[in-house]
Amino acid sequence: MRNRSFTKAAAELNVSQAAVSKRVRYLEDWVGKPLVHRSGPTISIPDYAQDVSDRTSEALEHLCACLDKIKGAHEAPFTLAANMTVSQFWLGPRINDYLLSSDAISVRLTSSDRDADLLSAENDLVIYYGMDIPSGWDGTVLFDEFWVPLVSPELADKQMDYSDLTLLDFDKLTPKWINWSGFLEKIDESPFGKSVQINLNTYGRTLDAAIKGKGVALGCPDVLHYEMEANRLTALNAFQLKTGRRYYSIWKTGTLNGQLDNTISGLNLR
Repeated sequence: MRNRSFTKAAAELNVSQAAVSKRVRYLEDWVGKPLVHRSGPTISIPDYAQDVSDRTSEALEHLCACLDKIKGAHEAPFTLAANMTVSQFWLGPRINDYLLSSDAISVRLTSSDRDADLLSAENDLVIYYGMDIPSGWDGTVLFDEFWVPLVSPELADKQMDYSDLTLLDFDKLTPKWINWSGFLEKIDESPFGKSVQINLNTYGRTLDAAIKGKGVALGCPDVLHYEMEANRLTALNAFQLKTGRRYYSIWKTGTLNGQLDNTISGLNLR
């Protein structure tokens, strides 16, 4: 049906033209209707036969997908781990772009705010946040961490007293995190000292509220690059706090090989 030619179909199937014609005749006898109109070297197809052709193509594609899945089942996926914020706002878009590439392999992402979960031997690659690369791991620096206040572009465009803005705070689940109390202690002459603080419990909620123009969140511009590029958040860069920590791309010592190196490059994690 796709080739509109018995001869071309025979060449693709690596059989004789007569064999293709004979099989179609058998099928037509079974259906009780002609499936092709033979007119010289080319054929035309009745509407009802075209519907059969379309549905058959869908069925064969589904069958091929199932067989490919079985065939590749023995191949373990590439395991990647990062904290919740990095996974959602920074790593997710990179994984999506990577999976659209022609040489992508299967990727499994673990998201956790516990270092013990991230530094599991099961993970091929970890986006690690800390002062240095942990013992037993190798890696490369992605970027230094600094925190700034973040607001919606609409709030950033307004000429206002920053002290009128609500500070969107969150619970610290690890000593490494910086919330508003820690930020205000370390920033001299901050205009936010008298601002009202509201605890939204999770860090993700503070970003969602800031995007909606409900107040000021804190964040690292490099981690939230995609949100700012999409004009959902604006950094108030006049107030910056460098923490001394960095984001690293790390792997277990001795495990770097050609496939891992290619995947790191494909995910743009250098």
